[in-house]
Amino acid sequence: MPKGKGKGKGKGKGKGKKKEDPAAADGVVKKLMKTYERNCNLSNSVMAPNIRKAMKTAIEEEKVVSKFILESVMVEKEGDLPVLFEPFIMSIRQERYVFIKDLYVWDYPLTYENMVSFALFVEKPFYKLRVMEFMDCLLEPLSVQRLARSFVFCDQMTVLNLDYNEFGDEGCQHLCEGLRNNTTLLSLSLSYCDLGISSGSHLGHILSTTAIREVYLDGNNLQSEGTMELIKLCVDQAEYEAFQKAEEARRKAEEDELKALEEKENRYSGTDASADEGGDKSRASSGKKKKKKKKGKKKKDPPGPPPVGPWLHKLHLADNGIDGLGEGGSFAPIICMRLFKKLLSHCQCLEELDLEDNLIGEVGGREILNGLSFRKEEKGMGGVKVRTTHRMTADTFNSIVKLGSGLKKKKKGKKGKKKKKK
Repeated sequence: MPKGKGKGKGKGKGKGKKKEDPAAADGVVKKLMKTYERNCNLSNSVMAPNIRKAMKTAIEEEKVVSKFILESVMVEKEGDLPVLFEPFIMSIRQERYVFIKDLYVWDYPLTYENMVSFALFVEKPFYKLRVMEFMDCLLEPLSVQRLARSFVFCDQMTVLNLDYNEFGDEGCQHLCEGLRNNTTLLSLSLSYCDLGISSGSHLGHILSTTAIREVYLDGNNLQSEGTMELIKLCVDQAEYEAFQKAEEARRKAEEDELKALEEKENRYSGTDASADEGGDKSRASSGKKKKKKKKGKKKKDPPGPPPVGPWLHKLHLADNGIDGLGEGGSFAPIICMRLFKKLLSHCQCLEELDLEDNLIGEVGGREILNGLSFRKEEKGMGGVKVRTTHRMTADTFNSIVKLGSGLKKKKKGKKGKKKKKK
């Protein structure tokens, strides 16, 4: 009997202490590097410099690599070999390297076949990518459609960046179809993707029905109509929450007033009421003391999943043709800025708003300023970093800068700002 007891105890103890050390998992990074090098030799290509460097560093430090950056290398003379996408993805699949979390592909022309290979890769249940970035990869609508179909399997993806891929409204529609019912993605970046007015409604629906809270759409052509479709559901939600907050404050004020009247009546009614009240208070205090004795140390609950709904934290819409030259005419930017005024006034979670390089005019600037001023006067609402064009009166522009300062240009990888094609 004592032996059995000791054996059981030791077995349980061993189970509790057992931890997997990824760095010591039979040289997993060394195996991946050898396989990648072999696949490159078979395909007449070279290893991506950033990936090779990251794997060498990980081997020296006895760590695993979770972040991979693949970018094209210029072939300067005859005999130089290119960097290819397929050998890398093939190596990850052959070695079943499950430690990959972030993948960045920069300035590399991806074909439809490349995207099919990648989609088949992420659809495997043991690869849990958090960040996907395909920047300036010449993605076409069909490639975006195939990528979007794999999102149903990406249950840990939080960041998606497809900047500088001019797949247009068709590609945006395919992307939004793939993001339906997604509950993990928090940040979506589609800057300089040739998006037009119709993309505003697709993105607006996704923004209001998923957990996305950061949207970067610089350098597109949403214009005033597309922008209004993008934010109108967020504005409706913000107004509803502001109404609920005002109603709750009104009810609380009425309850406080009623309580004050009851206390005033009790003071004039005699000692019995005060005695009863004192007895009730003593009983309540004794009950509280008993509860305190029973209380122990509470464990902190783990953070829950991000909320799903139209709660917008960051919105970047620089250079999107929000001016009086679009289909809505000269009044379109004013109507659009009135929506932004409501968003600034009522959306408590809003942190950044970028409207630079859009000719919103003096009246539109005033709407933004009024929203910022209202927000500043409201209790419990944080500040918002706002950036607009300077093409308005100096007083209005300086006031906006004063109330909404702090927003800087977003730097992404090694890319600079591209000019929109006309």
